[in-house]
Amino acid sequence: MSTFQTLLALVVLVYVLSVIVQAVQDVLKSFLDTKAGTLKEIITQFMGEHLTLPQVENALQKRGLDITALDHFSKEEFRILLDGINFEGTQLQGLVAKEQATLEEAKDHVAAAFEGARAKFQRVYAIKNKKFAALISFLVVLALNANPIMIYEELAADQVMAQAIVGRAEKADPAKCSANNKTQQSSDLSATYAANRNCIKTTLKDYPVLVRWSKWCDDLGLKKDPNEQNALGQAILRTIAGLAVMGVLVSLGAPFWNDVLKGATGINNALNSGSKKTS
Repeated sequence: MSTFQTLLALVVLVYVLSVIVQAVQDVLKSFLDTKAGTLKEIITQFMGEHLTLPQVENALQKRGLDITALDHFSKEEFRILLDGINFEGTQLQGLVAKEQATLEEAKDHVAAAFEGARAKFQRVYAIKNKKFAALISFLVVLALNANPIMIYEELAADQVMAQAIVGRAEKADPAKCSANNKTQQSSDLSATYAANRNCIKTTLKDYPVLVRWSKWCDDLGLKKDPNEQNALGQAILRTIAGLAVMGVLVSLGAPFWNDVLKGATGINNALNSGSKKTS
């Protein structure tokens, strides 16, 4: 039972780390404006020379929207947006097969093709986000020295701490940093940074076992007798392997670990209920 409790506490900590990574990612995405940049890139490829990006952005600005609003546009909404654009000269030539196509028919064709461009954007953006999240995960794990092997040993040796961490599992919130502070809807970089910084600070304070940067020397065996080459090599190997595994686990994302945590918590509650009935 104690082994399961220790593993459950470790799952909670992996989830907490993934929430921290999500918070860091929100700030960086807001700072780099990655969504807008990717949308501009895809829309420019889609429109080519027949419809310029500034024309589309101007039409959106008249409605009080920015380029990221296109992610939620339907074909019909984009068609209406095209009515607010003044086309010049031969911009629409080559967009449709009929040489004598009217302006309205050409706009209908562009609107129909827009759905394909939006689908491509969503695929490209999702892939970029996964790569971005993986990179941040490894950086956060390295920065904190969050080695799961060492953390597991600490939890196994201190069951009171493990149980305290497990006790918070049911209160875990999959959108702890973003949704509660509404940073997803905020375009204000300073507000996004402040909200997520406070979330990260509070989270690390609640789970101090994750903050292990002062234990690098111990983990790597640098304080041991330098003549013990085998012990030193094993310590370095264990540290590298542990950090690599934690980076991979955290990169799976907060939603994934939230689901795992719910399942594991349910098993834990069932085991506890069974133990009480037996006693």
